[in-house]
Amino acid sequence: MKNKRSLFSQIYLTLFLEYLFRMKSVLLVHGAWHGAWCWDLVVERLDNSGIEVTVLDLPFTGFDNDVIAVEEAIESLNGELIILGHSYGGMVISKAAEGKNEVSHLVYLCAILLNEGEPMLGYSDTPHPSKIEIEVDENLLSFVKPEAIIPAFYEDVPPYIAEQAISKLRNFPINSVSTGTGEAWKEAKTTYVVCRNDSAIHPDRQREMSDLASSVIEWDCAHSPFFSDPDLVFELLSKLAEMP
Repeated sequence: MKNKRSLFSQIYLTLFLEYLFRMKSVLLVHGAWHGAWCWDLVVERLDNSGIEVTVLDLPFTGFDNDVIAVEEAIESLNGELIILGHSYGGMVISKAAEGKNEVSHLVYLCAILLNEGEPMLGYSDTPHPSKIEIEVDENLLSFVKPEAIIPAFYEDVPPYIAEQAISKLRNFPINSVSTGTGEAWKEAKTTYVVCRNDSAIHPDRQREMSDLASSVIEWDCAHSPFFSDPDLVFELLSKLAEMP
């Protein structure tokens, strides 16, 4: 009986290790004015499920430097990789993941997804209003006006989480990038997540950009689902991590 239990334990351990070996790791890339801290609730869930996850602070010293930071993160990781970019982070991953064979899936979470050279607002004459309101200093660093932060980013976020996030927002260089640069989405499977209640990037503009993705899903949330419903983000990533 003891030998049978030992054999069963060895088989279980082998299968579990094979499962972990096959599971992809995850890299999360935040958007403008934010930082790695915005992923804390998602990271907690991924960690608890055994999925390796990496986050980083984009330096916000220019688009090229943001790309380099993500490229270095990619090169530091082993095995197949899922990269999720939120908002401006979508532009960064489109460039940083080019030519990276280890990247198996790109996720654009209410993110900017463009053809090379395409303007951020697209080619349509249809207006896509945004509640983001900014001020710019003499160094061309922008910050979101205090009265616009919650309407633009955190409409459906619990107030105590929104308050913590507001205190951590960073300045963002307004001249970072204005057109599509990089098309890694042509090289890997892509999922675009449209956030139907988003007041930062209009949902109709998101739907236009999502035409470039392999698959599209829509969520009933505003611009920051990593705060308002981190389970949604976790469930999507865990499903992708387990896919062959």
